Amino acid sequence: MNIECALCGSPLTSMDTILGENKLSDGGILCNKCLNKATNVNTDLVSNLANYSIIQIKSMVLNGGAEQELAIETEPFETIQIAQPRIVETPSQSIQFTYTPDEPSRLDEIKDQIVATGAKLSLFVDSEVEELVNVLDENEKLIAIAEGKYLHNNLEGIVVSTERRIIFVDKKFFGGVFENEFPLQKVSSVQHDTSLISSTLKVYTSGFTAEFKLYIKSAAKNFSDAVQDYIGRSEDQIRLQQMQAKQQQQQQQQVVQQSPKPQQNSEQKAAPSLIFEQLERLGKLREMGVLTEEEFAEQKKKLLAKL
Repeated sequence: MNIECALCGSPLTSMDTILGENKLSDGGILCNKCLNKATNVNTDLVSNLANYSIIQIKSMVLNGGAEQELAIETEPFETIQIAQPRIVETPSQSIQFTYTPDEPSRLDEIKDQIVATGAKLSLFVDSEVEELVNVLDENEKLIAIAEGKYLHNNLEGIVVSTERRIIFVDKKFFGGVFENEFPLQKVSSVQHDTSLISSTLKVYTSGFTAEFKLYIKSAAKNFSDAVQDYIGRSEDQIRLQQMQAKQQQQQQQQVVQQSPKPQQNSEQKAAPSLIFEQLERLGKLREMGVLTEEEFAEQKKKLLAKL
């Protein structure tokens, strides 16, 4: 049974699952917050959510300009600077203005990659995230990240993985950085375990086991799943895998772009009898005190929109 939002990974509440209206075609479920973000990008989702998979939803949200809404919650607002025009003289001596907007910084790229992993980080590791600019090579892509404690020395920071290595980073309060890395080529296995409120990640190498306590219950499993395909791979194998992954991503984007938009017709509308039955259920839940007036009104509006 799904207990986490397929898009943001936050635990699902009874409001997210009570009517079964947030379910995707591949079985994933969206929380109401992510559903609202998605429907703001594509209004067709109000009545056709069950026809879309999580891959299509993520593509819609990212391509719809919602990256900033899904970014790390503690990310500060940045001042937008407009590039100054550069005067260019043509052979005919006429003057034209050419604008050269700033390209995304390396830190922007890293933060976008963090967003793509779906990881949730607190404001306490902002300095470690910024330090990744100095830790990662220019061509390294981040595929997993989690916040936690390195049990070998009890330092707290972030453990990240690229397609080549697993790295633990701790930015000390009075300056300086502790960094320890484990090349995936030398890693024999990565295992995870889950407790009541946290999880444990173990990285096995020749003669040494690195153990991390992660502060989110699902973090260790998500991290382990992300790195499994890269364990024990040589540099040549990794490059080949990167090319294959890029081609697969391009094919998925083409499928999404070429997919015809669902037509608005009477066949896509829910049967009135079903809508009225669900409205009756909502009314009983409100009378029982399970739903507040605001929650009742919100769910009622969604149902009436399908008539």
